[in-house]
Amino acid sequence: MRASIILGRGANSEDIQGFVTKIHMEMYDMSEKIKRPDKQAVNAVVEKATRIYDSLASISVNDETVKQAIIQQAYALIDDSALREMANIPIDALNAEKQGIRVSALKKVGIENMYDVYHLPVEALVRIKGIGEETAHKIKKITNEMYDAITASRRVRIDSRQRTPHQDKLMQSLYILRNGENLRNKARKLLAQEKNISTALEDVKPSSGFFRWLFSSKSKRISSVEAYRYLSDLMGGRFKDEAESCIAQYYNIVNARSDQVYADFEKNAVAYYTILENLGLGAEKSLAGGLPAELVEEVERRSLDLTHMKTSLRRYQIFGAKYILRQKKVLLGDEMGLGKTIQALAVIAHLKSKGETHFLVVCPASVLVNWQRETEKHTDIPSIIIHGMDKEFEFEQWKAKGGIGIINYESLSKLADKLDFNVGIMVVDEAHLVKNPRAQRTRALIACSRKADSILYMTGTPLENRVDEMCFLINCLRPDIAKKLSTIKSLVSTQRFRNEIAPVYLRRVRDDVLDELPDLIENEDWLELNDLEFDSYRAAVRSKNFMAMRRVSWDVDVAYSSKARRLLELCDQARDEGRKVIAFSFFRETLQKVCQILGDRALGPITGGISPANRQQLIDEFAKAESGKVLVAQVQAGGVGLNIQSASMVIFCEPQIKPSLETQAISRAYRMGQVRDVQVHRLLCVSTVDERIMELLREKQVEFDIYADKSVAGTESLKEEPSIAWIREIIEEEEERMRAFESESAREDDAALS
Repeated sequence: MRASIILGRGANSEDIQGFVTKIHMEMYDMSEKIKRPDKQAVNAVVEKATRIYDSLASISVNDETVKQAIIQQAYALIDDSALREMANIPIDALNAEKQGIRVSALKKVGIENMYDVYHLPVEALVRIKGIGEETAHKIKKITNEMYDAITASRRVRIDSRQRTPHQDKLMQSLYILRNGENLRNKARKLLAQEKNISTALEDVKPSSGFFRWLFSSKSKRISSVEAYRYLSDLMGGRFKDEAESCIAQYYNIVNARSDQVYADFEKNAVAYYTILENLGLGAEKSLAGGLPAELVEEVERRSLDLTHMKTSLRRYQIFGAKYILRQKKVLLGDEMGLGKTIQALAVIAHLKSKGETHFLVVCPASVLVNWQRETEKHTDIPSIIIHGMDKEFEFEQWKAKGGIGIINYESLSKLADKLDFNVGIMVVDEAHLVKNPRAQRTRALIACSRKADSILYMTGTPLENRVDEMCFLINCLRPDIAKKLSTIKSLVSTQRFRNEIAPVYLRRVRDDVLDELPDLIENEDWLELNDLEFDSYRAAVRSKNFMAMRRVSWDVDVAYSSKARRLLELCDQARDEGRKVIAFSFFRETLQKVCQILGDRALGPITGGISPANRQQLIDEFAKAESGKVLVAQVQAGGVGLNIQSASMVIFCEPQIKPSLETQAISRAYRMGQVRDVQVHRLLCVSTVDERIMELLREKQVEFDIYADKSVAGTESLKEEPSIAWIREIIEEEEERMRAFESESAREDDAALS
């Protein structure tokens, strides 16, 4: 390059000579003192480092971008849903309040529904013959109010089987926010670990070109060479490998296929809805189950340290955990499926962060393994099951190492005297099993309670047999409150009772706190008895055997069983619809017949004789199985404490005589995390004991709703199990029905002979 071009046209020979000399000196200085790195090598390193740095920086701040996208997409989904609903509302709705609008004028120009009119401005309406300006404004006002009412009541509900473009975009953003969290944290960590990258990318610039180098000071050249070496080492070492792996994994998440996104949602629906709720997109519902406002305020002010939790909590679960921490001795009666276990673990996690070391969970043997799985899934706190032949050794291990000891009622009875140290909290699951003050398990539990700083009783069915039993549970926790309750004799004192019980009892139902649950569709499948079934049932009635009567239709060869045929039809339907099924029965013989007719489609049966480990193994296998599989379970064993959201059809082979048994069983599938509507089918035979048992169930469910669902109790009897007198009455009625049938048959035979 000519010197005159660089120095300008007016440069004289001395200027040019000086410039040339300077170049020679600089080149000597570069070669002898500070050697400029190879330009191509510098540019290659800079390009790679810039790409990695920009990508990591973009990933590290992606949370807020994605959150804003989720909010926008959620409102777009709500808007789309509302407009589709308006498209189904005929234009005649404008005159629902008899406002004298000439709907016929709108119909003449092709406006058939509220969606059509919603998008029309007033000016367009006025141009329609028969619609004046005042009427046009009235039409827009009604239409806008209708739209506002629909959107105000709408909440985001994701349906993986009815996908729309708006829902797909929302799901993609939710998937990125949920699954990319660890990678975003890793990106931040990598950038924090190498804070000098951005500075190095600026400092290295003099090495990227001859003239940049030429006109840089010596100190900048030194910094440039050092920056190049630093970036070169980074791009050739472990940092580059980790960064590129992080970027590639995040790219895969951002570009995940739609099927992959929805499959993740179906497995982790709770996490998706928790994100929506935390972004203010959930329903504003009651978190406190009707507690007094002053107590609610005090609970809300409490802090909750979730450092040891791996799972985000819903707002009502956070409230529940704070309530337990504040009150210390609590009966948590949340409806089944709302995550009482997670609330208990959140309390344990908080206490762990405050220095507590030992925690005790007491539960039925059937859910020991489930408790350990939930602990491992949701917390980083170690746990040990104390059960079986090695229970004494396991107890000593827990005592020595701390963490969560998980023990069943029977083992606790045998080891109660060994609990000679304090525990941060004792959690009693399925606490309704503690109802007999004279039972050994109850005495052992109360004795161990003296070693617990906090006590949490948990049950979704606090009224197993009598309301008095609920009061007994409260007496175990807070005798002072139980004493006050004993003086309240009637339902007239309902509000007073709620206030008295508030310090110890918290109950929320699904409608209070969850708005995303799909529909629960309950069906009664009534079947006519064939001749063989009728003869067998008549024999059961004659023998006055109530249990034999309850096995109606299942007490014959399955080839002739109406209930068996209907069950097979339902299971075929479930397979065609892509569902899995849980089939419940009280009777083991019935379960064996169900397995017989289903063949390799059946898993189980789960009965009381199955070990906790084998029970959990069956449930795990069922969760991984293809559609059409049927988990067969005894209602007492498989209907308590298990999470089986992978099923969306529940079949009862016969009606149960306690509503809590059916409610618990249904709640194995219809619970937080369920993404499909749940179909419940009860197999019933007309003109049999099934009819009277269904009447009993309906009566007792009404009574339960009056008492428990509003955190209310009383002293009136609320007996779930039918009395001996009731059973005798039913047998007598069925005998009378059989005699009437036989008399009618005899008359028909005589008539035929004559």
